[in-house]
Amino acid sequence: MKYIILRSIFAILIIETLVSCASISNNTISSSFKIKYLDEYVIYNDSIFEESKIGGLSGIEYQEEQNMYYLVCDDAKNPRFYKAKISFEKNKFNKIVIDQLIKIKDPNSQFLHSNIADLEDIRMYNENEFIFSSEGSIKNNYDPAIFITDAMGNYKNKLLLPSYFLTNTDSKNKPRHNGVFEGLVNDIDNKGYWAAMELPLKLDGEEPSFDRPGAPVRITHFNTKIKTADFQFTYPLDKLAKDPKGKFGVNGITGILQLNKSQFLVIERGYSAGYRTQGNTVRIYLADIKEATNTLKFEFLQNKKYQLATKKLLFDFETVRDQLTDQIVDNIEGITFGPILANGNQSLLLISDNNFNPISEQINQLILLELLKTK
Repeated sequence: MKYIILRSIFAILIIETLVSCASISNNTISSSFKIKYLDEYVIYNDSIFEESKIGGLSGIEYQEEQNMYYLVCDDAKNPRFYKAKISFEKNKFNKIVIDQLIKIKDPNSQFLHSNIADLEDIRMYNENEFIFSSEGSIKNNYDPAIFITDAMGNYKNKLLLPSYFLTNTDSKNKPRHNGVFEGLVNDIDNKGYWAAMELPLKLDGEEPSFDRPGAPVRITHFNTKIKTADFQFTYPLDKLAKDPKGKFGVNGITGILQLNKSQFLVIERGYSAGYRTQGNTVRIYLADIKEATNTLKFEFLQNKKYQLATKKLLFDFETVRDQLTDQIVDNIEGITFGPILANGNQSLLLISDNNFNPISEQINQLILLELLKTK
């Protein structure tokens, strides 16, 4: 076990005359992939950097030009992200150093004074800007958000959300608390971003349980030219892999990456109470939206006819549990494309959110994977 001491799909511009059942072109070619586990690195839970405890790491982004990583923290009382250097040797983690802490700031009182920034993912927006997904606090009537800052974390603006993602609107459909925007990724044409819900909207259907998979979740494309949504597909969740021994169990999307015109990597993270450090189930699926219906205009999904994205299991962390620290598959929430490996394959880096729990319960876990294209 190692410790640290401190450190893109296309945008579819929807024309108003298109019907809401429009889907991706049938000419889109799908590829085959597999994923291989390489290594793990644990950031010690009590690590302190610039008077902040390193934890709650819910998203990770790699900036290739500067060979730099950004780790976002979901501490809503002190929203922040870290700049870090991560080095590798022979497809293994070598060293991780936290370089800088950047706090989210709102110098013109446009956002933070009336919102809760519960940050779940981070991506580069422009060369000197970042974009974040925030879950807000639904039970306290604070909306989720997708917003942009400059390089120093100063709030600039936000994207316009469909009404069913908001708490105080005319829409009868509403998001679930702690079930809103988790995954965020730029599309491959750099015309926008895809944001994935963790859980279904309330009137779209039930959450997953041990007995049933529940309703699908919405993954929405936001066009950055018009600053609003222009396409959406739905994704089917798994049911819970373990029967909770207490009242709490959940399974939802926590991270996404986009591979080509129609295919995504999707992280499903499940948790069942009563299993202590063994309660998490984390799987990576290959989702294909080639035939998926555009559900953006659907206020409700129930009783609607639409085609979901298809999915195929690529990697189950249960297969490597015995190679991980204390056999813990932790609360993996973030994923990014890392550097190209020496063999020419793409690396993937994943990060877990330890919820600021003691090390006996959760750990800050970095995972290195290899993505192999097989067709």
